[in-house]
Amino acid sequence: MKINSSTEAAMRAVIHAAVKRDFAKLDERLRILKDDDTAAATVELALALVGFLMVDIHKGRPSDDQISAVAEQVAEAESWAQPTQRELADFLMRLMRGEPFTVAVPSENVIILAFVVAANLLSSCRRDDEKWWDYLDRVEALMEAAG
Repeated sequence: MKINSSTEAAMRAVIHAAVKRDFAKLDERLRILKDDDTAAATVELALALVGFLMVDIHKGRPSDDQISAVAEQVAEAESWAQPTQRELADFLMRLMRGEPFTVAVPSENVIILAFVVAANLLSSCRRDDEKWWDYLDRVEALMEAAG
């Protein structure tokens, strides 16, 4: 997957706001995306990132139990963004299965969840000796290598 540099920069800005748990900044960054030509590409990149992170963290496609455990952990850790465990589980299950979100998760929630989950996984599952953005760099290299 070739990652566009402007799309990647926009994604990093939104993820940074989510890592900081700054709801006002997250909202601001998301509003900018809604009017930006790169909005769809940025959300698609964030969704691809979450999928790659889940596979990287679990050393392969995660089981339903592992997905449920991640949903529980993210719901607890990211309560500032108000995701429910059920919503997160539906989001992650559908993402990992390649199923459409529309039935279970409204599109505006998919957008927020993509960035909140990415921020959580990058900051909580990174190596002890690296920053979240270093982990992002590693996963992006894997994404590009995968084609």
